[in-house]
Amino acid sequence: MRDMLIRLLREALWAPAAVVLLAFVLGRLPAVDLWWLMHVAGGAAVAFCYLRLTALVGRRYGLGHAGVRYVVAFALACSTALAWELAEFAVDETTGSDLQEGLMDTMSDLMLSVCGAAAYLAWHALTAWQGKDGR
Repeated sequence: MRDMLIRLLREALWAPAAVVLLAFVLGRLPAVDLWWLMHVAGGAAVAFCYLRLTALVGRRYGLGHAGVRYVVAFALACSTALAWELAEFAVDETTGSDLQEGLMDTMSDLMLSVCGAAAYLAWHALTAWQGKDGR
């Protein structure tokens, strides 16, 4: 189990960590409004991480079929986006901050994250399929 966690850290968790770090840096720059891109990239990075995790645990947890791995990775990426927005809401409510600027902000954040996850997983599935097909 420990080896799998270390491997996951090395092979997959770098992507979401890089997006969070980039968002932190961009948040410090004046007049840079790339939050939409950070949500798309974040959704893709989280989907990448979960897809890699499903490949690592594979058959041990009933994830031997590629289609199942894609569905699980997508579901977990969507759940992560939801958890992130719920955490922002909780922070806003407890500290009086304004991480969420309203319903449109929250819903667009969720949609962009889900679209990023779907786009990455679709791209990955298509390139994996083409590689196996020999085209």
